[in-house]
Amino acid sequence: MRRTIYIAGPMASDPNYKTKFDAAETYLIWKGWNVLNPAWLPQGLKQDGYMPICLAMLNAADAICLLDGSQFSHGARIEEDFAGYQGKTIYHGIEVVPTEEDCYAEPRDCD
Repeated sequence: MRRTIYIAGPMASDPNYKTKFDAAETYLIWKGWNVLNPAWLPQGLKQDGYMPICLAMLNAADAICLLDGSQFSHGARIEEDFAGYQGKTIYHGIEVVPTEEDCYAEPRDCD
């Protein structure tokens, strides 16, 4: 069964966030992951309306991938803390996310 990863990063402060999140999603799918991408959520909700949806998505994931600049995003920091609290694997950057095949070969790298 394929593992699922949630993408987190700055959105409200980055006018190009959709392009960055979509590129990360494409790369992670190529690496064999199921990807939960919050950039696909509809626009127009109040800012505090997104976090409950994002945390529900993250709750369904095995891991989180934090994109560049996440340390400056209040929402991404909340998501990272939530993932840590739940014991999920946290990857800082897409380049360190292993392939799904590597997860089966070396499970400790993905837990």
